[in-house]
Order: sequence, then C-alpha cells, then structure tokens
Amino acid sequence: MTLMSTPPTAPAQTVREPARTLREKGAHSFHAALAAVLVTALDEALASGDHERAVTLVNRGFAEGSPQLGCDLLCRAMAVVGTARTWTVQLAPPTRAGSRFTS
Repeated sequence: MTLMSTPPTAPAQTVREPARTLREKGAHSFHAALAAVLVTALDEALASGDHERAVTLVNRGFAEGSPQLGCDLLCRAMAVVGTARTWTVQLAPPTRAGSRFTS
C-alpha cells in the first residue's frame, strides 16, 4: 500500500483574455497583413535606395494603419538610412463615416 504525503492539487487555472468580437478580429487581421506588406515593401525600397517610395510607405503606415505602425516604419527607415536624412511624413486626419470635406 502506498501513502501520499501531500494531497493531489487541482490544475492551475489559466487566465483567459476576453473574447474579441468579429470586428476586432478582422481589424487585427487587417492591420497585421498591412504591416507585413508595408514592412516588406519598405525593406525593398530602402535596399534599392528609393527613398521617395520609402517615405510614401511610411505615410501609408500612418494613414492606413495606425500611429504605432507609422512610427515603427519610420524608425525602421531611420535605422537603415540614418537620422541625417530629413524625413517628412504626413499624418492623416481622423476619418469620420459619412463626412465630406469641402473647400
């Protein structure tokens, strides 16, 4: 007969993140795919020395992605080219559904 010196313990509970909605999952997937495409294109532009295209891609990161994506792309470009180059980026205005800007 075998005696146990300590009682068996219950398995530790895992902490679960709240479930995301389909919209949140879709937005996450979109931003992940966009980031992958922009990073690849930026690396190619920087490797070929096409700085105009690199700036355009950084601007797209800000405009179509998020401020964080734009900053990440800008930092990536600066690490390759250096900070001596002047970088001009354009921050897109927040979009509002159904609104139009008129001159």
